[in-house]
Amino acid sequence: MATTEINPQDLRVAVDTFPADQPVLMVNLLRFNTQADYSAAKAAATDTPLPAASGQEVYLTRYLPAFSEAMAPLGISEVVFAGMVAARLVGPSEARWDAVAVATYPSIKAFRDLVEDPGYLSQAAPHRLAALADWQLFATAALNPSAG
Repeated sequence: MATTEINPQDLRVAVDTFPADQPVLMVNLLRFNTQADYSAAKAAATDTPLPAASGQEVYLTRYLPAFSEAMAPLGISEVVFAGMVAARLVGPSEARWDAVAVATYPSIKAFRDLVEDPGYLSQAAPHRLAALADWQLFATAALNPSAG
């Protein structure tokens, strides 16, 4: 089932179970809409009609700049990797992803603060919703080989 929104209950569980003082790397699997679709957005990021664009173009030229702007006052995130998927080597053939992005946050609570921030919700989230046909997001922590 395709989804493009963070489930508030899943976010609460993550905040309650992830170590509070541990950095988190958010791994994003992204599938873009062929044509961006703003009908799913709860609020327009602008009152001016935006020109038609592909989901990938909207993600790169509208969402990422709006994300950076929303995040700047909080100073809590850094995109450490973003790239287009060149080929699927393992996994079901129907699982098609266009891009992968990894962002780091000082904690899961910092991530929650960003995605619940009114600036993010009004300026960035509508572009994400318009750009993506499907999205998977994983909160990850560094492996500790000595913990085994």
